[in-house]
Amino acid sequence: MIRVRSLSLFVTTCAVVAVACTSWFTSHAGASPASTTLDPVDASIKQSMEQMSDAMKALSKPITPENKEAALDELTKFETAVIAAKSLTPTSAAKVDEKKRPAFVAEFRKTLVEALKFACDAEVAIADGKYKDADKLINNKLAALKSAGHSKFKEEGK
Repeated sequence: MIRVRSLSLFVTTCAVVAVACTSWFTSHAGASPASTTLDPVDASIKQSMEQMSDAMKALSKPITPENKEAALDELTKFETAVIAAKSLTPTSAAKVDEKKRPAFVAEFRKTLVEALKFACDAEVAIADGKYKDADKLINNKLAALKSAGHSKFKEEGK
């Protein structure tokens, strides 16, 4: 009886280890050390931008009284991500002439502050029951700002 139980435990453990190893090798296959490690600032900006993008996707549907709480939650996620990103300096700033770099970084920050203002305006519109106004701010103003910001501040391939 003890042998059967030990054998069963051994087989289960081996299966778990095999799955874990397969998963690890699959996720790391062909990855060079340089491609798997991001600069901490780049990683933080990327995480914030992904959070903003996810919130924008969720907010792309029309806001109604039924989904307003979910929309407010997504706006909170968006605003939190903006606040985290606006104090950082994008890597693309290193490619800007040293004399122009402070202005470039200031423009990055101002663009994110503008996004934060639009998000807050959308939040106020939702609180006031002006769902169409909130939709316009999100789908027109924020979407346009996202596009303009990416073309100006995002490095190619990132």
